Parts: sequence; structure tokens; C-alpha cells
Amino acid sequence: MRKPSIAASRNKFKKVLSQYVKHQGLDLEVTMKSGEKVMLSKMRKIEGDQVISTTARGIQSALAIRDITHLEVFVN
Repeated sequence: MRKPSIAASRNKFKKVLSQYVKHQGLDLEVTMKSGEKVMLSKMRKIEGDQVISTTARGIQSALAIRDITHLEVFVN
């Protein structure tokens, strides 16, 4: 049996991530390739191949989806 290609698994990851990003009631924490853990704000969206997170003060940060290695979802 063949393993799925990296591109196929990346596309699946992006699809799953986009489903979670839409739900404002969920807390999302991503782990980057560098090992850094980042909590995404409630105001977040996916634009192209990036996750855009906006703080309450209007400061935006962009994370490349290809640099995300792990996603944790928490329910409040």
C-alpha cells in the first residue's frame, strides 16, 4: 500500500485546520517547525497559505501553514 504524498497530507491538514479556524469558540494552539507554540486569537482566518490572527488591539500576525507541525484544539 502506498503512503499519501506530502502534498496530499498538507492539503488534508489545511482543510482540517480551516474547519477549526472557522469556529470562534475553540482555542487553537499551533506548534511551529521551530518548536515555538502559538495560541491563535479568536479573530482568525485563512488567506491563501497563511493563518492570519488579529488581536483585540488590531495587531495582525501571519503564520505560514507549511511551518505548522502540530495543532491542538481546546474547548472553552
